[in-house]
Amino acid sequence: MSMNMKIWDQVEKTDTRFTKEAKVGGQNITSLNGTAMIMKATEVFGPAGIGFGWNIVEERFDKGAEMFSGEGDKRVSLGFELHHTIKIAFWFKLDGERGEIEQYGCTPYLYKSKYGTTTDGEAPKKSLTDAIKKSLSMLGFSADVFLGMFDDRDYVAQRQEEVAVEQAEDREAELEKQNQERLEYIKSVVETMQGAQTLNELKKLHDAAVRRLTARRDDAGVKRIARELATLTPRFNQEAAA
Repeated sequence: MSMNMKIWDQVEKTDTRFTKEAKVGGQNITSLNGTAMIMKATEVFGPAGIGFGWNIVEERFDKGAEMFSGEGDKRVSLGFELHHTIKIAFWFKLDGERGEIEQYGCTPYLYKSKYGTTTDGEAPKKSLTDAIKKSLSMLGFSADVFLGMFDDRDYVAQRQEEVAVEQAEDREAELEKQNQERLEYIKSVVETMQGAQTLNELKKLHDAAVRRLTARRDDAGVKRIARELATLTPRFNQEAAA
């Protein structure tokens, strides 16, 4: 099993410096930098063209929905949307063996925007990048993004802290800084919990802090918050009984 997960375990965590939030089709997503993924693939397999690469298997334009302008009797057809689609065979070498993955990439080429009908001259390049990123995702590259873990702000914050340590010139100083911030956070949570007016408010404060600390794998912090909950809960029970 460890050999099966050899690549995945090495590449599943995403460097937050090379991500950004984007909106596609009305959905908020985490956009991955294609060049950063190629850089990571180079680290694992070797230079592009030697350790990994791709061949274009198919390329085409697909007709999409019909576009219109105007309303009622003045409504006229502007033609149909066109989407650029590419299919690649992505190959890589690992431990003397060659692997291959087929994947598609797709990008709007002709579509209606607020400016009228618009064409994207870089659609082929974007489709190719899309196909390469999808191929790498099948091997586990940036799996935390594709698994939806970047939807959790606490997980992203944890990754940002880990990246900061990895990139720091003085790692010990960075770790000390983060530990101080951790202690200050726990202290502020405890103080806020002590000022809670209801048991429900107390539990909400506890649960939010535990989620954040769990994402950071801070077992000691989780135990401290749990201990404070256990200490304060009887007070509300006594008030309710009175």
